[in-house]
Amino acid sequence: MSSDDRRGDARELSVRNALERFMRKRQTDATDRTLRSYRSRLTPFVEYCEDVGIETVGELRAYDIDEYDLQLRSRDLAATTIKGHLSTIRVFVQYLEEIDAVEEGLSDAISPPSLDAETESSDERLAATDAQRALSFFRDSREFFGVGMHAFLELAWHTGARMGSLRALDLEDYDSDSGVVHFRHQPSTGTPLKNKAGGERLVGIPAAACEAIDTYIARERSDKRDENGRQPLFAGRQGRQSFSTLRAWSYQATQPCLWTECPHGRRRPSCEWTERSHASKCPSSRSPHAIRTGSITWQLNQGLDIETVATRVNAAPSTIRRYYDAADQGEEFEERRQNVAETLDLSETQEDDNDD
Repeated sequence: MSSDDRRGDARELSVRNALERFMRKRQTDATDRTLRSYRSRLTPFVEYCEDVGIETVGELRAYDIDEYDLQLRSRDLAATTIKGHLSTIRVFVQYLEEIDAVEEGLSDAISPPSLDAETESSDERLAATDAQRALSFFRDSREFFGVGMHAFLELAWHTGARMGSLRALDLEDYDSDSGVVHFRHQPSTGTPLKNKAGGERLVGIPAAACEAIDTYIARERSDKRDENGRQPLFAGRQGRQSFSTLRAWSYQATQPCLWTECPHGRRRPSCEWTERSHASKCPSSRSPHAIRTGSITWQLNQGLDIETVATRVNAAPSTIRRYYDAADQGEEFEERRQNVAETLDLSETQEDDNDD
């Protein structure tokens, strides 16, 4: 078969079959969550192609992708959502270019929206002041101290870990005496880390967080093993807690009506946003990613250097510089001004010189 025939075969792939081929290609180098993300973003694009009569990938043109781009923008989606969809489509089209299924350079015509660093990392990160108020509320509460959402918030805030990494923790990965959690990559038993073996690390947490986690283990945690016989740290009646449960805990734990008046004029006893299934609708609640982003910024503002924070949260220092160091510039300047003022205070030096 000639090279032209082979190229022709590739261009005759339906868009849907090309998606399945792409997914098979990525199975060996992407986590299950990444694969699910690829499919959720690419399936609407495939359906769009089918709706407008694009039968094969060889028919794709820059104009077609631009039309889809305009459709996304007309749906009042967040800029981060639009960027995610278009970035994934670009990866898909780059793959099609590699197998000569589309015109070379087609991916260059895909232009995800440009976002500033703070918006791209999270335009709704959990502020350090709100995290402190939430943690103080839980620590002082007889009713809520050590419940699942409290333990989750303590661990998420003080480690800055991804939700998947927190879900992957087993009882044996937590050492209360030394105040350390051990993140381990275990793909064969269902809990891979985003950066695989490179994501394995030991992270220290404070005594107050350990006290909350210890209470959760003693009072709240179900003594259940998962389907692989492991003992999850966050365990429910069915075994390892689901992503949806951890996400709900995140939203519920960060609702400010727990510790102050509702900023949206509602009454907590009658507000449906306080219900687990509706907690994400509260404008002031925060997702696990927003906790991670806020934690990273907070750790930097506490004086930890970027390399140390990068190791703790398993991110590249360059990524932290670009996306996560989104501290309030006025607050950051004031902290640095005070530190510099103390360091450069000449009064003590002058007194010492006079003593000489």
